Amino acid sequence: MVKRVLSYIQRTEVIQSASILVFGTLIAQSIPILLQPFLRRYFSPEDFGFYSVYISIIGILLVVSSLRYEQTIVLPKTDADAIQLVNISIFISLIFSILVLLIVLIFHSKFLQLLNIPYDKGFIIYLVPLGTFLLSIFQILNFWLIRKKRFKSISINKLSRRLVEGGAQSIFAFTKFSNGLVIGDIAGQLANGIVSFYQSFKSGYRLQLPLGLKVKQLLSEYILFPKISLIPAVMSATCYMMPVVFINKYYSAEQAGYFDLTKLILSVPLALIASSFSSVVLNKTSECYRNGKPFLNEIRPLIWIVVAISILEILLILFWSEFFFTLIFGEKWLPSGTMAKYLVFPFALNFITSSFTSVFVAINKIAWQSVWQLFYFMLIFLLPFLSGLSFENFILAYTAIEIVANVVMIVLLILVIGNVKAVYR
Repeated sequence: MVKRVLSYIQRTEVIQSASILVFGTLIAQSIPILLQPFLRRYFSPEDFGFYSVYISIIGILLVVSSLRYEQTIVLPKTDADAIQLVNISIFISLIFSILVLLIVLIFHSKFLQLLNIPYDKGFIIYLVPLGTFLLSIFQILNFWLIRKKRFKSISINKLSRRLVEGGAQSIFAFTKFSNGLVIGDIAGQLANGIVSFYQSFKSGYRLQLPLGLKVKQLLSEYILFPKISLIPAVMSATCYMMPVVFINKYYSAEQAGYFDLTKLILSVPLALIASSFSSVVLNKTSECYRNGKPFLNEIRPLIWIVVAISILEILLILFWSEFFFTLIFGEKWLPSGTMAKYLVFPFALNFITSSFTSVFVAINKIAWQSVWQLFYFMLIFLLPFLSGLSFENFILAYTAIEIVANVVMIVLLILVIGNVKAVYR
């Protein structure tokens, strides 16, 4: 039986590729996760709350930073066109980050008031443009490496970031520097950007200023990505990132810190596996679609794996979350364990959908995803109207909203994949 399973894996390219990415990502993401018991004892829930707000702002801006052109890198038939798209994306991201910096310099005080951030933590706003640009560089070059099937290189890039980030944050924890979480994150992103450039150059990429008629042609050819998917994508990122901002604003940084830990632990399958699966699905599906071949059988093994992992996560959290959180992170983090029992259901569903939403990009059906993102955005922005609820009821309302949104996404995925399958019959 074992030999048959191993033989099947060796014959199945999608599982081999996913295994490389999952293994590399597992090692990389294990570093910050394993450091959490240590960091959570040295940094307060408030420190993590403000750090989570910082990460959330960057996560939203990241979607806009290159106007979604980074997603087009896997689509051209020639590497020359793909390299042009890489350089276009980097240039747009640089201009965007400079504009964000100017806005921050002008409206710094207003942003602090709006986000409920005290002035002694106000420096994190100044780091947002830099953090956005560095993360954007990694994202852009990551798509180039996906195109070249350099999954091992992607894993190395992630590992470099986490090693530097974890090391820096640990040093700041020992020195009791409360702002060390954000500074450590910047250090990790810097290392990630440098290594990503190195890996990309090794795989044939060349950095150059995007000029000429070819650039205009490519911008026009893929204009649907910023035109149709940009605003809905911003909405989607906002939906994922904004709850912690709402909690910090309407409740407290301490509650935001508890929510941050719950989100971190429940997102372990997302962090360790979903992004890797999504990259492999994007590569395999786009390749099949370009060549006019069906792809459902190619990704079917991943579907079963993802569903099984989701069920396992739900069972583990329902029975042992509070014991686990207090044992690993300390008694002060018990509220995070209690919160996890509610949130595990939408996070498990989100793990399933996140693993396969790259299908929309691969088969150029981003309009479908855009409609869903608008629907999701409208649901999430009901939350400010519920801020008068107790914190527990607020979390229950958020849980219900997330479940509805992810169930609708699963239905859309089934419809899109079924439609493509029917065309290829």
